[in-house]
Amino acid sequence: MVRRLRIVTAVLAALLFAGAAAGAAETAQVLRGRIVDEVGLPVGEAQVKLELSSGRSFSAISDETGSFSVANLVPGEYTVRITKPQFFVLESQKIRLAPDSSEFLFTLNHAQEVHEKVEVVASANGVDPTSTAASATLTATEIRDIPVPSSHTLQQSLVALPQILRDNLTQPTSRNIPNLLHIAGARTTEAQYLLNGFEIGDPVSGVLDVQFSVDAVRTAEVQTGRFGAEYAHPAAAVLSFHTPDGDDTWRFNATDFIPGINVQNGVQFGNFYPRFLFSGPIERGKLWFSEAISMQHTLSIIEGQPSNANQTNQWSGDSLTRVLWHSTENNNVQGSFLYNQSGLSDLGLDSLHPQSTTVNLNSHRIFGSAKDQLWAHQTLFELGAAADESHVQTTPQGTAPYILLVNGAQGNYFQALQQTGRRYQIFGNAIRTSLHWHGTHSFSAGANVSSVELTQTSTRGEIQALRSDLTLDRLSTFRASGAFHISDTLAGAFVQDSWTINRYLLAQIGLRTDWDRLLQSAMPEPRVSLNILPFADKRGKISLGWGVYNIPLNLSMIGQAKDQQQVDTFYDATGTMITAGPATSRFAFPAGGLQQPYFDIASAGWQQRFGASTIVSAEFLARDEHHGPAYETQTPFQIGSVFLLQTSRRDKYRAATFSARHSFANGAELYGSYTRSLASTDQVLDPVLGALYFAPQQPGPLAWNAPNRFISWGSVPTPIWGLLFSYFVEYRTGYPFSVINQQQFLIGQPNSHQFPDYLSVTLALEKKFTFTGRIFAVRVAAVNILGRQNPDQVVNNIDAPNYLAFSGGQGRAFTARLRFVGRK
Repeated sequence: MVRRLRIVTAVLAALLFAGAAAGAAETAQVLRGRIVDEVGLPVGEAQVKLELSSGRSFSAISDETGSFSVANLVPGEYTVRITKPQFFVLESQKIRLAPDSSEFLFTLNHAQEVHEKVEVVASANGVDPTSTAASATLTATEIRDIPVPSSHTLQQSLVALPQILRDNLTQPTSRNIPNLLHIAGARTTEAQYLLNGFEIGDPVSGVLDVQFSVDAVRTAEVQTGRFGAEYAHPAAAVLSFHTPDGDDTWRFNATDFIPGINVQNGVQFGNFYPRFLFSGPIERGKLWFSEAISMQHTLSIIEGQPSNANQTNQWSGDSLTRVLWHSTENNNVQGSFLYNQSGLSDLGLDSLHPQSTTVNLNSHRIFGSAKDQLWAHQTLFELGAAADESHVQTTPQGTAPYILLVNGAQGNYFQALQQTGRRYQIFGNAIRTSLHWHGTHSFSAGANVSSVELTQTSTRGEIQALRSDLTLDRLSTFRASGAFHISDTLAGAFVQDSWTINRYLLAQIGLRTDWDRLLQSAMPEPRVSLNILPFADKRGKISLGWGVYNIPLNLSMIGQAKDQQQVDTFYDATGTMITAGPATSRFAFPAGGLQQPYFDIASAGWQQRFGASTIVSAEFLARDEHHGPAYETQTPFQIGSVFLLQTSRRDKYRAATFSARHSFANGAELYGSYTRSLASTDQVLDPVLGALYFAPQQPGPLAWNAPNRFISWGSVPTPIWGLLFSYFVEYRTGYPFSVINQQQFLIGQPNSHQFPDYLSVTLALEKKFTFTGRIFAVRVAAVNILGRQNPDQVVNNIDAPNYLAFSGGQGRAFTARLRFVGRK
């Protein structure tokens, strides 16, 4: 009897347990959600936390479409907290999960300056477990608050990122960009620059010379390794800019709207950098716009030139218009229009080059784009198209010969140039998320086509190179037509899988191929990366990756083979008797064609969050170039050569970057990074008409090689009159340079000499105040407060009496900024 009772009891217990389990299985649910921003665009990579009143919590991360799901939940009330950097935190939101309601929509608002007396907290920077890329980001707040020397120029603000440097090289035939950007030690043409997803680098050269207001940048993100197959022409890096679209709130900001006065050469109109940004609804909840307008007038006084010819004036302006139409709940259409106009007098004026040797520059840039995004059945479809035109014209001050002295120049610049570049681009992508097979997959695929073209006309006069006793050493003239047209078509396609294997491992596997009409070839480009998440709370990650990245051909380099020829004649010590020449040099395209240039990039990174607000990271990068293009002289050490374009150059870059960032509860930020790197090549020389190197290609460091670089910046609200203190510190090893003689022959090894080390410290104080019911902020900054010379020019002619004399650079200066923040 007792035995039977025990059996019955066991059976009943088993039935009760099975029933409870079945009931639990019946009541367990899946919560599905979607996260969008204030205008309905998806927010990917947002971290979601759900918490029951019992304290039990669940987490998830949104995918590219903004969707996320959490399984095995029981009905009840949950507290939701959603965070993502650059967005305000969504917290303490209550939702009730019931059997008939398991889908929710959440809205995250972009972080921006808040005027009202409300408690709004921006998400702190954290470890993103879903991103495998080696990346760094500047937010709108950081761009606004970091006191770089010229805060009105976007390129200046970007040097606050450890991956980005500005060089010492001047290019008088380009737009007014005397110092170009180099990302992770690469050439300035070897990066993909994106504006809201579209290529925005110059169609001809690929450099970032476009201008738009710094206030229009919501984020600037640079990626130097482990970036995905969706990027068509990244080469060494990707630099992406995202701008605001407007929302249902009318907003207006103005900065530096009071012109400056300069009294160095008498009282005259000085620097003036007004910027205006306004946005709002055209139709609330449906259609929005934003408009960013800026103007720049820069008056530069050059020391070492006479008072009546020692200044340059630059006038430029830009307008960026954005429109967003939320046509349906699952469809958005975006459009952009950007216009640049610039005029600069006496470009090239410095202590060694008087006004007569300069050029006047006029340029404009027109860019328009449209993109359609559709969400259907957990799939995001994108279709985009853009058109771009750039035009630049440089005009010398006269037609007199250009005279090269051993320590400067006289006469009129030898080249007048008209150059027009165009680009047309179209792409289509599809991203399918939340597919389950041995983990969770997000598949993406897409294709792109672009067409680029260059039309150029050059007129060149003669160059007379004089010795120190002013006798003629060399005469250079130019012949043949300087007018040509060249075009190219690029096409590519990719597939990619982002695979969350389990909570500890995430892999991204991609393959793309790119075809180039000029090369008549296509190449496969595999890319793979892996995230290892050793902690359950995702406070740390280790990232590994390797990939092959196509380097598009540069039309400005290809165009050299269609340009004029240079004729050189050398004279004896009296400057009257010919000793060599006339001899003709020309650039040529190889009969057998070129190979496709590409990089292979390997990288590894570690990122760790300590406590709630400290992020420490280390990043290691190894990049090797294959089949890089370079012109090689066929008859070294003699004039009259054919410079043949070859794809044989090998650039190398090795770097280790260590950084730390801490966010304080009062809004203060502190950031610091140190980079140890080496940027080198086996072919240093870049000959161009008017500056030919009659020497074989040789190895050496690149001209922007900076083995040691330290940067630090931060902003701290102080209790003293509510002042905001901010600073920016940059130290780096001095850049290398080469030595030549008056005959343009290289002396010694290329880039074997070095500028002094660079150190600049800038401090700033900003005070907000109310005037007539409106909030303003005034900032005073001390640029290069230590007063270091930091030269960016050198007399590198060994025949000059002041050989190795350094000059130029930003001296100590004080600047002021006034901006309208908003109504109280």
